[in-house]
Amino acid sequence: MPQFPAFELPVLIASMAITGLVASAAIQAETFPSRPVKLVVGVPPGTAPDIVARTLAQAMERSLGQSVVVENRLGAGGTLATSAVASAPPDGHTLNVSGCSGDSIVHAYVTSGRPPLVPFRDLTPVGRLMRDHWLVVVSPELGVSTLQQFRELARSRSEAMAFPSQGEGSSPHLQGERLARALGIKSLHVPYKDSAVNDLIAGRLGFAVQGSASVAELVRSGRLKALAVLSRERLAALPDVQTAEEAGLPNHHYNGGVCLWAPGATPVPALIRLNEALNTAAGDPAVRRRFDSLGVEPVAGNLTDTAKFVAEFMAESDRLRESVLGKGR
Repeated sequence: MPQFPAFELPVLIASMAITGLVASAAIQAETFPSRPVKLVVGVPPGTAPDIVARTLAQAMERSLGQSVVVENRLGAGGTLATSAVASAPPDGHTLNVSGCSGDSIVHAYVTSGRPPLVPFRDLTPVGRLMRDHWLVVVSPELGVSTLQQFRELARSRSEAMAFPSQGEGSSPHLQGERLARALGIKSLHVPYKDSAVNDLIAGRLGFAVQGSASVAELVRSGRLKALAVLSRERLAALPDVQTAEEAGLPNHHYNGGVCLWAPGATPVPALIRLNEALNTAAGDPAVRRRFDSLGVEPVAGNLTDTAKFVAEFMAESDRLRESVLGKGR
């Protein structure tokens, strides 16, 4: 199977700066941003990246002095959105909001064996939007209240327990497969182009593993039942939900995150301005209150911090993808 070029972390970070400096003269001639900034999201409204993008957009507007609009461009597990941004003019006005693991960037590679985009070459991380906590959720119609009850129910059924994701190789897919293996149950992965929430609430899906931003409010309202959180500690937003370890799955942890990505040749001055606006938005009291209610944490950091985290998180995700799917990036 073809492999992406192997980069050392220092080379990755240095290449970001070199690539941007080549084009920096173009942006120095004008004040950035010179027009509205677009955040392209490859998942449906109501999912974690979409909610987080819309929460931060208003706060970023105040720092940038321009409108920040969110556009949902669905299809191919998020690849359509990331491809559109990768091919956009590299001037910082068109950005992608997606997982820090680069799931949507490499989705087509996982499914077809060809690398459509290379992180740090075609798309550059600008900053982390948030760190989230992943929950195992089911419909109340299922009649279970604990992970052990769910395991017993699933094992008693002849049919597999269906679970949704945005596409093969995505984080909800990998975490769903990982959970099914840990519980020793039969599972069926069902990719969705649009939101799977209604099918999940109605009990047409057996379970889901999703970020807290997508499901915390549904759990609080009683429309979904949370069986466990995959963090090492309970969530302040959902204090009654057990950790996976408390529920009988030791060392079953996962924390995801959403990042802001720019076209690979975006000038460094634009990246710095966007990163600063993102960090300012993360400290906004209204943003923090909204994030608290969603069970997620804002994350601040400069471009180097972001590149280091993304490179390490992508390597961790590759190991999980190889373990679950038998194929890596």
